[in-house]
Amino acid sequence: MNSNERALDLLHQARQTLTQDVMPSISLKDRYNCLMVANALSIIARHFQGACGASTTANPSPICEEAVVRGIRAGHFDGGMPMRAGLVSILRDQLTHQLAIDNPRLLDQLTQSSDRAHRHGLLY
Repeated sequence: MNSNERALDLLHQARQTLTQDVMPSISLKDRYNCLMVANALSIIARHFQGACGASTTANPSPICEEAVVRGIRAGHFDGGMPMRAGLVSILRDQLTHQLAIDNPRLLDQLTQSSDRAHRHGLLY
């Protein structure tokens, strides 16, 4: 087990100890605080996994924010412009990647609702 795997295991063990051993014996107010800490540990672990290249989602293409701002101001991404689809695709990939780290449950919900909408012809 390398040092990255050990660090991830430590985060997992800390979260598991907090939620399974500590939380059952504390007040409701303190449980809320423990859940916030447990969720933070999960997010940190996913960020760490992504930084170590162990993430299940590929890192999206980097985007130069200044170039995008200039392009928006110049109208390069307006409806009907050829560059719009590329920008939307890159932004969607970045959002998907970040949600996979920060809130994977929300990503699953959005993916499922989008899939249902496509199946029922609600999205083009």
